[in-house]
Amino acid sequence: MPQIALQPWNGCISVVLAGGHARPCLQVRAFPIVFDYHRVTFLGYGLIGFRDPYGIRPMVLGSRRSDSGTGTDYMMASESVALTQCGYKTYQDVLPGQAVIIEKGKEPVFHQVHPQLSYTPDIFEYVYFARPDTVIDGIDVDESRRNMGFKLAETIKKQLGPQALAEIDVVMPIPETSITSAICVAEALGKPYVQGFVKNRYIFRTFIMPSQKLRQKGVRAKLNPMRKKFEDKNVLLVDDSIVRGTTSREIVLMAREAGAKKVYFSSCAPPITNAHIYGIDLASSSELIAHHRDSSAIAKHIGADDVIFQNLPDLIEACASLSPRDPTTQQFEVGVFCGKYVTPVTDGYFEHLEKIRGESRKMKVFESARDAVIHGVADQKQIRMAAKGVVSFSLQPLHHTANWPNRKLISTVM
Repeated sequence: MPQIALQPWNGCISVVLAGGHARPCLQVRAFPIVFDYHRVTFLGYGLIGFRDPYGIRPMVLGSRRSDSGTGTDYMMASESVALTQCGYKTYQDVLPGQAVIIEKGKEPVFHQVHPQLSYTPDIFEYVYFARPDTVIDGIDVDESRRNMGFKLAETIKKQLGPQALAEIDVVMPIPETSITSAICVAEALGKPYVQGFVKNRYIFRTFIMPSQKLRQKGVRAKLNPMRKKFEDKNVLLVDDSIVRGTTSREIVLMAREAGAKKVYFSSCAPPITNAHIYGIDLASSSELIAHHRDSSAIAKHIGADDVIFQNLPDLIEACASLSPRDPTTQQFEVGVFCGKYVTPVTDGYFEHLEKIRGESRKMKVFESARDAVIHGVADQKQIRMAAKGVVSFSLQPLHHTANWPNRKLISTVM
């Protein structure tokens, strides 16, 4: 068994073996900017994990008494809920720029392999991606969404005014992420909270589907309106965010088809105007509904009577107020809302991002066609595509554009 210690070495994380020779084990050079990352890798002698120096992506390390009664089990994950559900009651955040290595049978060893450049978690984790029963960097996700709801209610009051507000009959969430916020919006506005949509739990995220047609079909398959909840009512819908607008437009249409007289649409997040470059393939800037539209134009586009967005300072405050660090100085990665990213972005990077996003989109379409053939529901176009494959598809790493819908558990070592 080698003697292990962590140290920076020639742009890598290295392992110092017996005799003092440094052997690189994980390359962490950035491409083509200093980007976000968190990685966990099994080595021949243990487990190593490390986190980006800005703290954009989350990582936690948990421990528990081994089931055998001797020794300790360790587990790393992106969210605390993955640990607690597996019986890991004790956990700690891996800090920005920090690496941890766990040799089998030994205690974790922490090392600062890159200076901490900031502590700026991606705020979209709290808005949408994280489960409500998790804690990220000391901030309770469900509580942050409660704060978002109360702050959104104040914006709704200001934007709609007393007359329009008086006309609202019910407040409805778009399940499931916005449920907590919608409850708080209803409470703050003094309106009944009603769940008007039933979610099909077997349909996954529609915004990452490869085509608009599939996204529209996906919304219909994912959500079913209960007509009696909508008939002859003015409804205020609460969603976590609006990305391309495809989902929102379909939801508004379903509400009207179910009998709603007026449909107001509110978002717990500000308008998304810029591409996400840290591992979440939301959409390219040109595909984002808010990229070149104001609230009135967005309302017209999705067919709503009005659209109300959370403002960015309120969103930041909703999360920062819960931070175990100084809430007055706690910052977040919010580039999707304002175009100001935490990391430096080199010239030509967005063009590069569009290229690899196009390659990723081709692969998604191919996989969708192949699945349709397997299940016997393919049309002629899908059959031809499945037979021919995707032309000029590159296997180049996608870096920022990878999707991981079920990315809670990373790795364990015992």
